[in-house]
Amino acid sequence: MHKNATCCDQDSTLDDLARTMWENDLGIVPIIDERKQLKGVVTDRDIAMAATLQHKPLWEMKASDLIANKQCHVCHPEDDIHDVLKMMSQSQVRRVPVLNGQGEVMGMIGMHDIVEHTTNSGKARSENQYAASELIEALRQVSRPNLPSASM
Repeated sequence: MHKNATCCDQDSTLDDLARTMWENDLGIVPIIDERKQLKGVVTDRDIAMAATLQHKPLWEMKASDLIANKQCHVCHPEDDIHDVLKMMSQSQVRRVPVLNGQGEVMGMIGMHDIVEHTTNSGKARSENQYAASELIEALRQVSRPNLPSASM
């Protein structure tokens, strides 16, 4: 997990989010409320699609516009990492916020973090490691196209 995730509030404009992503080399930013509770996440792809489909300048759109009615996948520090990888695979997400018991963002876990705990041998050497085949299957699932026309 990467600790101390850079977060933005719900009133941040997409222009602010894009600048935060650029300055911090991020592809995803957790969105929090005034109580520091996670409300959702915004990805660089979300911003690109909003810019294209909404036909509005980024400074006229807010983070709250993108996270409304959108499911947010999360995990907790005590979650089994194999279960987290399975959830990421099934949900087709590459990164998820890690929340504490109060629903506050502690950090982010992404495929890169999991790659760092992958062994090249056929089997994982500990329960905190993955066999390369397990990671490859998860990446295959996360990367599959959503739409039949997208695979052409």
